[in-house]
Amino acid sequence: MSWSIYIFYEVFIVELISGTRGSLSTYIVHYMFNIVLFYIHAHVVLPEVFKKPRQVFWRLPAGVAGEVILYFLTLYAVDYLLMKYFHLMVEVTLTLNKLFFVKIIYRSFYFIGFSTGYYFLITFIKERILNEKLEKQKLNDIIDQQKVKNELNTAVNAYLKAQINPHFLFNTLNYIYNNIRKTAPKAAEAIITLSDMMRYAIKSENPEGLGLLSDEIEQLENLIVLHQLRQEDALYLHLNYPAGNCEISFIPLILLTLAENMFKHGNLSKISCPALFTIKVNESGLEISTSNLINEVSEVVNTHLGLENIKQRLHHTYGERAAIHYGADAENYFHVKVSLNYDCR
Repeated sequence: MSWSIYIFYEVFIVELISGTRGSLSTYIVHYMFNIVLFYIHAHVVLPEVFKKPRQVFWRLPAGVAGEVILYFLTLYAVDYLLMKYFHLMVEVTLTLNKLFFVKIIYRSFYFIGFSTGYYFLITFIKERILNEKLEKQKLNDIIDQQKVKNELNTAVNAYLKAQINPHFLFNTLNYIYNNIRKTAPKAAEAIITLSDMMRYAIKSENPEGLGLLSDEIEQLENLIVLHQLRQEDALYLHLNYPAGNCEISFIPLILLTLAENMFKHGNLSKISCPALFTIKVNESGLEISTSNLINEVSEVVNTHLGLENIKQRLHHTYGERAAIHYGADAENYFHVKVSLNYDCR
């Protein structure tokens, strides 16, 4: 049922009760205030009343009474102005009689009644939409939980496979080593060195994500040996580190990443320009530095992804205590310096 039918019905009842008819302008002005009453009751009064459910029994009557009184005073003032200044009222005088009060009370409760129904309707619709959203969210949570469960099962299976595959790989490497160590000693040395490095990469980290710097240096030496075997000893790199003072905890694979960056982008084939890899440990901290001639004929573009990865790992583990700086100088040498303010005692 549309608004026009409700308004027509209300006009008909009022005219039937009062036995009078007003002008169109009067009805338009009156129903402007009726509509205002309708929406104030639905969007202001009732929401305020139901904020405290335990006090509805007195807040609701008080709110309705206040609306009726305000509505009465407003319409009386409007009718007075329409009659005296605009001459839009049929009545010659404005009389506060029983009929006037009946008309005001009827109109106010008529629109307050429809407004109350409207309020409960929109409240019901909002709650239904909210429930649908909650049910949808609950369903999404269930789906997400199932995905997490599936991913966990996948991770567990991958972990179990990782426990088997390295064991099989190391046994295979040992088999190859034992079969070629007499006929191809250099290849056998490369295989056993590679096996040690892979074993270190798999088992080196402790639960805190740290390992011993001495173990890292040992694997760095293995990596240098592998590259020297590949280059048939035509690789010039000087590794300097303190003896017996490297039993400190440090995040693993930093030294190996720095060395791989030198092998990949540096020119280590000139005996007159050897690369330098220096590790210094003292009471105040740790310093790692590399220096190598840049390979100008390399086809690999240096994006410094490995160095950026080191930077992120250092920041994640040590925060502001660690830093890495790198860049090329005027003599075409590339330098990297990693520093860590770390108490080694």
